[in-house]
Amino acid sequence: MSSCKTLVICTGGIKNDGITSWIKQIFSYMDLSDLQVDIIGWQDSDRLVIDSIRQLGLHVRQLPNRRTSVCAYAKALYTLMRDEKYDVVHACGSSAIMALELGIAKHAGVPMRIAHSRNTVSEHASLDKMLRPLFYHYVTDRYACGTDAGRWLFGNRSFTVIPNGKDLRKFAFSADTRNEVRQELGFTPNQIVIGHVGRFNIQKNHAKLIEAFAELHARSSRYALCLIGDGELQKDIQDEVSKLGLSDTVKFLGRRTDVSRLLNAMDCMVFPSRWEGFPNVVMEWQINGLPVVMSDAITDECAITLLVSQVSLQSSSKEWADEIEHSLRNRSRVEDSANAVTAAKEKGYDINGNAAMLRNLYLEGRRS
Repeated sequence: MSSCKTLVICTGGIKNDGITSWIKQIFSYMDLSDLQVDIIGWQDSDRLVIDSIRQLGLHVRQLPNRRTSVCAYAKALYTLMRDEKYDVVHACGSSAIMALELGIAKHAGVPMRIAHSRNTVSEHASLDKMLRPLFYHYVTDRYACGTDAGRWLFGNRSFTVIPNGKDLRKFAFSADTRNEVRQELGFTPNQIVIGHVGRFNIQKNHAKLIEAFAELHARSSRYALCLIGDGELQKDIQDEVSKLGLSDTVKFLGRRTDVSRLLNAMDCMVFPSRWEGFPNVVMEWQINGLPVVMSDAITDECAITLLVSQVSLQSSSKEWADEIEHSLRNRSRVEDSANAVTAAKEKGYDINGNAAMLRNLYLEGRRS
């Protein structure tokens, strides 16, 4: 049998975000024999991101930017699909705006047209609502990162959940690594390090995090904050930290490729996002044995252990700080990590199994 030709599309482009991270991870663990996997990247995509995908043995097809040159993008996408004769188009997004890619795929003769729901909200609600009938007409296979994300996009239609699995050994807690990283970052043994991983944007809501940390730090100078990631609002958050006189206790680590290692240095993760689909990072944090305090806007599907607690986005900084302090009590990091690894395995969040599952869906679902 000839190889199954698959085209994967992130409607938001490939960049340093959760969807691109998931794509790189799942294909790095997948048996690619009998598969040709191409990824759409925009012509102005980050070169480092493109190179990291190509290193996995995947092909990156660079097209005009979907957001700024939609007509040129659509024309180039149709030409690519028609000429390459893909068996599968796998579109990842959070709304019915994926009808653009799925409609082009249908007219180009692609038999298997997957819509993969990656969130529980759309930034373009009116357009999403308008395109839903076309979207449902064009899609042949429905996937989701979690139950809530699937219900959001597909309603009462059936869909397949592909868990956001992890390399459990990679994220498990290491006491030795903790000591090394804390020494590298300049944290003293008695400091309590609050952490966050994510882009500096409206969704991740760093402003709320800084408010809560300011309250914590006012209670005790032992608290420190470590922020991993970059983004368009980073300068605004740095200015706010400086304004509050917290610059000496807040570290901005920027974009990192060693997040699994850095997590060992943290004591609690705080995640006040305004919305999420199924946040990969919350899984990673639990596997590392870290207590997680997250907003009530985030699906509790990602809470596979009792390490996770939720606080309303409308709650005060005092209430957030109270919950953070409560989450730190009576913790055994080694035991918590071991229990989370067991829970992740039992609930199907092992990346090896998830990669095999997606591979089989491609091969078995391919139409003749």
